[in-house]
Amino acid sequence: MKYHARSCLMLIGLSFISCESTKDYTSYKRIPLCTPSDDIRYPKTNNEVIDIVKEAITRGVTVKPFGSRHSQTDIICTEGIPVDLRGIRHFYMHDDGITATFGSGVNLRDATEFLRKHGRGLRTTPAYGNITIGGAIGTGAHGSTIKFNASISSQVVGLTIVDGMGNVREISDPDDLKAFRVNLGLLGIVVDVTLYTVPLYKTRAHNYVVPDEALTNGVGINWAKSTDQIAFYWFPSFHEVVVANWTIVDVNTPGNARTNDHVPSSYASFNALSAVGKEIIFGLTSSTCAVANALGYTILHAVEYYLQLSLLIQTPNFAPIYTEDEFTVKNPAVGYYDLMFAPICYDDERGPLKAACVWAHGDNAITILDNEFALDLADLPNFIRDVKDVISKTPTAFPLQGILMRFSDKSDIYMSTAYGRQTVHFEFYLWNRNDPYTDPSASLAGYQTILQILTRKYKARSHWGKSGLVHHNSESLDLKLDGEARRGFVAAMTKFDPNEVFINNFGRRMKRKGTKVDIDPLTVHCALLDNCICSKDTDCGYDQTCTTLPGYTYPVCKTKNEVKEFTMDTSAFPPALGIFGFFLNNIHTLANAALSKCSLDDLLGGVFGILEKLGRY
Repeated sequence: MKYHARSCLMLIGLSFISCESTKDYTSYKRIPLCTPSDDIRYPKTNNEVIDIVKEAITRGVTVKPFGSRHSQTDIICTEGIPVDLRGIRHFYMHDDGITATFGSGVNLRDATEFLRKHGRGLRTTPAYGNITIGGAIGTGAHGSTIKFNASISSQVVGLTIVDGMGNVREISDPDDLKAFRVNLGLLGIVVDVTLYTVPLYKTRAHNYVVPDEALTNGVGINWAKSTDQIAFYWFPSFHEVVVANWTIVDVNTPGNARTNDHVPSSYASFNALSAVGKEIIFGLTSSTCAVANALGYTILHAVEYYLQLSLLIQTPNFAPIYTEDEFTVKNPAVGYYDLMFAPICYDDERGPLKAACVWAHGDNAITILDNEFALDLADLPNFIRDVKDVISKTPTAFPLQGILMRFSDKSDIYMSTAYGRQTVHFEFYLWNRNDPYTDPSASLAGYQTILQILTRKYKARSHWGKSGLVHHNSESLDLKLDGEARRGFVAAMTKFDPNEVFINNFGRRMKRKGTKVDIDPLTVHCALLDNCICSKDTDCGYDQTCTTLPGYTYPVCKTKNEVKEFTMDTSAFPPALGIFGFFLNNIHTLANAALSKCSLDDLLGGVFGILEKLGRY
């Protein structure tokens, strides 16, 4: 399909590349679409950055710095000059042997490998090693620990920036750092970052399953507060939690494992199988025929179970969760902290199994809408009960490794999503259709109710680079931001950029000077990708209505004749080693059997589309 009215944009690696010249750019997927006046600039020196800012001042245009563009919100957009900082690469270990300075374009993995050569490390890292240092502190990218520093931002002791007047400034004042440690790219262009480091260490990782009552009886919260680093993968339909527990161990402990956790590489075979099955499954879940709808969710839960197992044991066609040889699972496993916290992946298929980032397999790419919200840790038990209530009223599956929970201690950084409170970061993925503008993914009624419970009932804070754009509009900012923190950050915007050289629509919303959001112009049904909360049926997909679930007042997109959620018995699923073969051998038969029981009205309502896909595959 065409993704652009003027150019045939294609997903290649981390960016969309056009078949004809265009200044437009996106994140690593087509969310959002930014329309600047100028082509992207690629400075390699601080002086080149200064020249860009001074040019913008002279011309009266704006500037937007960014790194690898792994954020999917309009935080990355500008009407003026976009600046890619990945060419700003320098490394320096200070004489104190404790602090180190990096160019803002250095990616996390390169930084930790440099520190390893000096016997040093970071206390924790975000969960992806290909993001830049500048980008990580721009959005507050985090790991999962209450016991230690949970983000790169909290390890920053100083920065060098080019401000809105084109001046180079050193930032080390504690009050200024409260703004700059998560700066959203709105305070200046960060050219280098100085970080506090610790002696090099390894970590022992162990994934195991516990009943999900640990999330409501206080046990899970106690683990989060006392463990070196911990994350939970919750599978509510199975009433289970996969605990990922990382314990710090001595650097000389045997083991050289690495992880494919959270942002995994995937094999070409997995993506190929997923491409075949995804459209058929989601075609069934969006069917108005109850039999087809129920079958779709049964198969989707089987996929969910398969990917739950991939967090624990060897599963076919899936990259190992922890490994020392790149092919076989080792659980528990010991390895250097960065290799166990922050995996990297590649934009091209490599090795005998053709491993690459999940979004980098051409026509078989998997793309997602990544939803992440920061909830007060004290509210976790009540929120878990709310989620269970929601999924009892509408079929809701979390096929891409369940619901991830990570943790942070309270922070004094103004734009940290953990500002002022111990926090659980609650994250799940909406798996995009081939045509995400028209075709609905599964579980929208459940997902959208859960997200509105987070924002409305619990005042949860969306990650700055994740979630749909409706969760970053003016109303959402007013709901989630602490008033004192917002005033402090806006004061820093005025201090370091008085003439608004670095302003964009996101910044105008922050300042309450505008409400515009940079929504993709190809958007047809705005609620499908959370660009809006539905207010009418046409905001949703075909065969869906904008309605509310029983007991709730939140408008959501719900498929007509949708079956009620049912208890899943995982013992009915094939063993892990045979589950994908089961899908391939039986999905056509199962789907055709279900569709044969649908009425003519059902067929006219969209099931013919499923039959077309069955024939194609």
